[in-house]
Amino acid sequence: MRSPWPQRFLGWTGRAVGMKVTVVGTPARQPTLYAANHQSWIDILVLGGATGASFVSKESVRRWPVAGWLATMVGTIYISNSDRSAAADQAGAIRNALHKGKSVAFFPEGRLDNGELLPFRPALFGAVIPPDHHQPILIQPVAIDYGEARDEVIWPSRTKAGKNAIQVMSRRGTANVTLTFLEPFTPESEHHRRDAATHAETAIADALGIETAREAA
Repeated sequence: MRSPWPQRFLGWTGRAVGMKVTVVGTPARQPTLYAANHQSWIDILVLGGATGASFVSKESVRRWPVAGWLATMVGTIYISNSDRSAAADQAGAIRNALHKGKSVAFFPEGRLDNGELLPFRPALFGAVIPPDHHQPILIQPVAIDYGEARDEVIWPSRTKAGKNAIQVMSRRGTANVTLTFLEPFTPESEHHRRDAATHAETAIADALGIETAREAA
């Protein structure tokens, strides 16, 4: 049986660094691929605390202070951003975790950009496309919104992990963060992974009240 402690510990750690989480909507109960926007290493704490999901993250996260240790503890699937030829193997690792009954969360933007919403990369949506009709997997978009605390807790580009962690953990008061679990969907046989990426990106942008990068272009 899966231990509930990693999820509880992530939730506790999120509160310890000053996050007050409000959950809107309902996380899917069956094994699910959660696709969320990415603004900070805190995303791992609040999303993991709400879902108990394993994460998909770039290999360098393993070395981050605090968040790297926490990510490893919850069974993160580490991938190499520089090796595009490995996308099929990476999607296969995610698919295996999902078919073993474990939900998986990932950040399709692939990198941070001062809190802006970047175009979602489609490659890892290949974990559930084409769908396995014997064991269908849901995709559920999740919008993470730090509200008025956004500028204080996002991870600015070209800022070292340790410096940002100290800045966030030394801030006073509580920051309100809202996790909005949007309508889950099941890919169809005729769908391409680009369709799933666009669907998730658009749903999250709508929830945050912003345009997607494609719409703004």
